[in-house]
Amino acid sequence: MNLSVASKRNSLFTASLLLAAIFSSGSIASAAAQQPRVADGFSTDWANLKIDVRELAPHVYLLHGSGGNTVASIGPDGTLLVDSEFAQVAPKLTDALQKLGAGPVRYVVSTHYHSDHTGANAAYHKDGAVIVAQENCRLRMMQTQFSQFWNRSSPPAPAESLPTLTFDRKLTLFLNGEEIGAFHNQPAHTDGDAIVYFHHANVIHMGDVFVNNLYPYIDLGAKGRIDGYFPVIDEVLERIDDHTQVVPGHGPIATKQELKAYRDMLHTVRDRVAAQIAQNKSLEEILSSHPTREFDRQYATDRVGGDGFTVMVYQSLTGKRLDWHPAS
Repeated sequence: MNLSVASKRNSLFTASLLLAAIFSSGSIASAAAQQPRVADGFSTDWANLKIDVRELAPHVYLLHGSGGNTVASIGPDGTLLVDSEFAQVAPKLTDALQKLGAGPVRYVVSTHYHSDHTGANAAYHKDGAVIVAQENCRLRMMQTQFSQFWNRSSPPAPAESLPTLTFDRKLTLFLNGEEIGAFHNQPAHTDGDAIVYFHHANVIHMGDVFVNNLYPYIDLGAKGRIDGYFPVIDEVLERIDDHTQVVPGHGPIATKQELKAYRDMLHTVRDRVAAQIAQNKSLEEILSSHPTREFDRQYATDRVGGDGFTVMVYQSLTGKRLDWHPAS
């Protein structure tokens, strides 16, 4: 064989191997980039769990260990908590409150029934706290609940966790020189959502009606619905200003503009799905159009990805209940 020809063939073969490696590694990198990020804030390493504490305003604090965000009002009248996180968090949450000089917990306001927001209610009720919630929240906690999305049931909450003071539309508490208003607009995340506003501190806790940098889980089994989110968020946007600290059910503190951006994302995806439903498109066709495409980088996680959110919106708008679950 001519050596120059052989040399060229070897060079071409080597180049093809290099190109294959480059494209292969690129495909792997691309696939890795498409993997949803792991949602943080849900640790089950109870022994090593740490409580993050942040002062939002004088005597008003954000605390978080695992589960939903907790807001605490601490002062001479005692302590009020909004959401209590998982049951296993209670000892460390209590220690963190004591380090802040908190007195006894007199009230716990639950933004909805899910156990990552109500699990530690029993520990504080045992010590004399009044558990406050929207009336449907108590009803949900008293019953077995089934999530079609997660394909699992949750048993009734322990009696000690149940709200002992409920309201329909609104309730106001005056504590530690603060006016604390809890209000319910309509079903959104669940049918028992409560928004809690600390007027003087200018801090608002949204529960899971707003989850920052996450797609929401719409609890269809608890009459949650996508179209309920907009009146609730719009009412909040009308009440607050550019200085309000917006506490989501999960994720970091947000601004009014970030809450509005979240609302606009929800509406964009909702309208895209609705338009295709009106065209008699199947769910498979709707999913293939990727209605969440430009939002996935910010909002998709291993808990709720773009497809999962699309499916929940579809079910909410059509009333269909599908045997669809996120890939494990």
